[in-house]
Amino acid sequence: MEEEAIQALVTEERPPWSLAHRSPCGNSAQEKVTNTSPVAEEVVTKYALFNAKQETSEELQHSADVSGIPSRDCVPQPPCCTSVHTDKTVPHLNTLKDRHPGDLWAQMHISSLEYAAGDMMRKGRKKDKARVSELLQGLAFSGDSDVEEDNKLEAYHAQKKLRLSNVPEKNWTKRDIKPNFPSWLALDSGLLNLKNEKLNPVELFELFFDDEVFNLIVNETNNYASQKNVNLEVTVQEVRCVFGILLLSGFVRRPRRGMYWEISDADQNLVRDAIRRDRFELIFSYLHFADNSHLDQKDKFTKLRPLIKQMNRNFLLYAPLEEYYYFDKTMCECFDSDQFLNGKPIRIGYKIWCGTTTQGYLVWFEPYQEESMVTVDKDLDLGLGGNLVMHFADVLLERGQYPYHLCFDSFFTSIKLVSALKKKGVRATGTIRENRTEKCPLMNVEHMRKMKKGYFDFRVEENEEVILCRWHGDGIISLCSNAVGIEPASELSCSDEEEIHQIAQPSIVKLYGECREGVSKMDQIISKYRVRVRNKKWYSVLVSYIIDVAMNNAWQLHRTCNPGTSLDLLDFRKYVAHFYLEHNANPSD
Repeated sequence: MEEEAIQALVTEERPPWSLAHRSPCGNSAQEKVTNTSPVAEEVVTKYALFNAKQETSEELQHSADVSGIPSRDCVPQPPCCTSVHTDKTVPHLNTLKDRHPGDLWAQMHISSLEYAAGDMMRKGRKKDKARVSELLQGLAFSGDSDVEEDNKLEAYHAQKKLRLSNVPEKNWTKRDIKPNFPSWLALDSGLLNLKNEKLNPVELFELFFDDEVFNLIVNETNNYASQKNVNLEVTVQEVRCVFGILLLSGFVRRPRRGMYWEISDADQNLVRDAIRRDRFELIFSYLHFADNSHLDQKDKFTKLRPLIKQMNRNFLLYAPLEEYYYFDKTMCECFDSDQFLNGKPIRIGYKIWCGTTTQGYLVWFEPYQEESMVTVDKDLDLGLGGNLVMHFADVLLERGQYPYHLCFDSFFTSIKLVSALKKKGVRATGTIRENRTEKCPLMNVEHMRKMKKGYFDFRVEENEEVILCRWHGDGIISLCSNAVGIEPASELSCSDEEEIHQIAQPSIVKLYGECREGVSKMDQIISKYRVRVRNKKWYSVLVSYIIDVAMNNAWQLHRTCNPGTSLDLLDFRKYVAHFYLEHNANPSD
């Protein structure tokens, strides 16, 4: 029916332009009003808005006839256009409007074609056809879509109202928290075994990049090269040589990677003796970590997903069993990315969620993407940050049901999250934003700024046994916890103008300050000797980041196992790089 309406409107032939069809402008205008009035009545009886438009046009025509002033369209030189016969088109348009009563905008524009029918010129015939097609397409889809949008919005508000109605009202009391978590008595048997084995730096690094990971890289690289009709046949030995050059680039920097084979010195001779430059370039250009025929299109990092899973498994397996962990976000440097993170040494790149120990050992990481691959209980409704923390807690609980203590910043913290972690048996402490305090009657920030440094206010929620504390130190900070409260309070030296005096510091503030440096320490270690050699693939920066993180974790274990005789980071990295280049060289090269 819609196609017939378009055809009837745009293919209507107009009468020939002859003298028999020309008439004075005044008469033409009067005939036009007379001819279109029944047409207008047919449409206007249902839509008052079009009636107003018709009455306005008739009043203008009438006033022009009475005053003797010619109308704007009445020009004596060009002949006036004759009106198009609209008897066939109007019923079709009315039928379309009756079918789609929800789209008033399209009805107005379709109906306006009736009034403009007598003024259509031949030059505008193609434009009118395109315009009518667009309007009819809008009629076909916009009405239903508007109804669907309204239904979705109403359903969302109904669900939100239902959730809010089910949440009990908070009962805040001014007292200290009484946690009921068990004491930390876990013994790290895995770390004791590492100390007894006395592993060298290469063996520590290969706890993470083990034979399984190297075989994965070799298989996927050869598979990718064969898909490109290239007979690469790379070996594990050659991949270790490539890794040796990547590690070497962190402390021996060159403007171009080809210069590692040009300049003659001790390190460059190692590179030249280990692998030919063309062979390195060929392997490095085809380096791959996943099968292109089995990619998850919903996962932005699907080309690295097998490597990420394997590294997370190894990081957790050999992580020191500690009581306190810190969860935060960091950045992997990449200037082609549109992600920005303020307050970090690297502000542009790929955002990475990570959980670390207080000393900077990375336990778990996940690159940020809009559709997160982290799966948690959707009924908790914790948001992106809360879901990530809950997933990290589940990862830690895989090692055993210990009373871990997680710390995180205000991006993640909410009273609902802290309560959910308490139900899992996990302690939690974090800074919290003002709009997430759920009407806790703490002293407001403006009033607290007028108080002396060291002043604090606190409340405990009776049902969840969760404490909120606001403290005036160098600034105003609000914290939330399910495990630590005010006592025992400590003294903190604070300089005010030229005087140094002691101020009170609640226990919750002290604990958070000691645990919050985990991710910052990891970033500081990685930034010293990061991999500098990269290729044109977008994920090469993430591969370099994973290598640097593995080196950081291996060095952390080396320091823990050898507290008095440990190597510094440079010597540790140099040991691994030189070993790979010396012991994996191809004799034929």
